[in-house]
Amino acid sequence: MGPSIRLNNVGLKYGDNVILQGITHQLQAGQCHVVMGPNGGGKTSLLRSILGLTPFSGDIQIEWPKQKGTIGYVPQKATFESSLPFTVMDFILLNQSRNPLFWRKRKKEQDYALVQLDRVGMASRAERRMGQLSGGEQQRVLFAQALLDNPDLLVLDEPTTGMDEQGVRYLEGLIHELVKENKTILAVHHDVSAVRRLDGHVHVVNRHLVDSGSVAEVLVPEKIERLFNHYSIQPAPMAESESVKENQKEVA
Repeated sequence: MGPSIRLNNVGLKYGDNVILQGITHQLQAGQCHVVMGPNGGGKTSLLRSILGLTPFSGDIQIEWPKQKGTIGYVPQKATFESSLPFTVMDFILLNQSRNPLFWRKRKKEQDYALVQLDRVGMASRAERRMGQLSGGEQQRVLFAQALLDNPDLLVLDEPTTGMDEQGVRYLEGLIHELVKENKTILAVHHDVSAVRRLDGHVHVVNRHLVDSGSVAEVLVPEKIERLFNHYSIQPAPMAESESVKENQKEVA
């Protein structure tokens, strides 16, 4: 079973720029948790703080039910040069161990890697170069790589960026599967329709935690307008009509 995550007065700032402030909350184990909010509201910074990748103030505890489990992480975007010679399979196997690049491992390990690629619909592209894939296909490979260690906690930063509809369906189906296995999923997402399909718990962050609850409780029209308009960060004053257009883009 995946862990719960306890946040106590978590804050983060760079110089005088406050990114996160006073976040105290608990994410229950074995459930799907989606962090939403306006651009610049601190969503990715919160994920990176939980992973220990960003210095923060306060306290974050990942509370495992028994012994410490494994964590998988899919970043928002990765770019692979088309000239790089390694294939999808090379990339997956390289991330299975510290073996040198192009050191092909035993058939058993290749077969296991193919299983994970198949789960995201990428097994047929195992011998293609990473740099020849579309951005959405590269994201699917990163997702497969994150599944290699059978993670108990899976952290996803905008996991469907650049994906076509087929890729999105693969990943949403996998997230549902993992929740049924009592894994804990923590994802940043901006697509309201996609978050509704995931049917998890929604946590709206804009420096502070401004709302939290089920999809049915948080993603209702009157709350969407309040949370994503009133709480939107605006770098400079705008005319009223421009402000409305900008905020509509953020929740699209």
